[in-house]
Amino acid sequence: MRTEYILELCDASGEHKPIARFRSSTPFMAVHAGDRFDDTGWERLDGVGVIASLEQPRRYSVHSVKHLILPSADRLVVKYCLNLAPYTGPRSPVWGDD
Repeated sequence: MRTEYILELCDASGEHKPIARFRSSTPFMAVHAGDRFDDTGWERLDGVGVIASLEQPRRYSVHSVKHLILPSADRLVVKYCLNLAPYTGPRSPVWGDD
């Protein structure tokens, strides 16, 4: 049985709806509440398109993480749902914010 991994990102500040989704045949990195997560150019699920970039990221912090394991006849889906809250604090000097 094959395994499919899905990383689903939800903006928890408004309508709390999925804003981006990524699929992989290998697991995603571990993420914890409080981690920073920057949108550097995701294609939005609602059809708005790309609204951020590497030069002007939309910044978030991870509010909470939900893990789902969904078995079916032909595959196992492992889904990570990250609830993201907007982050407006200072950037780290390591990432170029003096």
